[in-house]
Amino acid sequence: MKTVYIPKGETVSYETLETERLVVKGCLKVPYGIKAKTISGSGVIIASTVSADDIRVDDLEAASVTCQRLIAKRVQTPELFAFESVAVSCFLSSAYVATGKLTVALSEIDEVKADEVIHLKPRKRSLFRLLLASALRSFWTSLTVRPVQAEVMDADFEPVKKDEEPVDEELNRIVGMFKLARENGYTLKLIPGTPEENAPIFDMETEKIVRPAA
Repeated sequence: MKTVYIPKGETVSYETLETERLVVKGCLKVPYGIKAKTISGSGVIIASTVSADDIRVDDLEAASVTCQRLIAKRVQTPELFAFESVAVSCFLSSAYVATGKLTVALSEIDEVKADEVIHLKPRKRSLFRLLLASALRSFWTSLTVRPVQAEVMDADFEPVKKDEEPVDEELNRIVGMFKLARENGYTLKLIPGTPEENAPIFDMETEKIVRPAA
């Protein structure tokens, strides 16, 4: 099957489920496992194992989750493996989380292995606002926190020279924000030549952009 759709208000059960696209508006129960390319919807998924490239749902409960990217409101799983990122707006409960970037509000996690962890204040957010807040917080942190390079004491060494140009992480973040906004029907507007004193400020406490008075 290429697409499986679970309507709102209905509860559907499969022993196993494998499809390209899974849309869950109601409740889906799979005692063995789910394999899909994309999983989306505002419903509830309860399964033994879940494997997909992209997962974007409200509620997910599974014994193990493996994916590229996960965006959800509530997640309960002993094991969570996400190659790129995990963003959970309400509550994440897990024994072990391994991912590139983790964004959470409330959480109960025993062990985390991540390149970047962002904690947001608990509040009502849409999944898009969750990703936007995460991107702004990550961008702000990269501007205000400078990495400290440790020096090797009592050792002779020569720096390794590479011909390859370094990856511009800040540019990648900005491009990612534009793509995310476009996919969700939003447009980000850049104002050229804005003086620094008139530039909007990102308030870390309220997670809002404060614009100066005209």
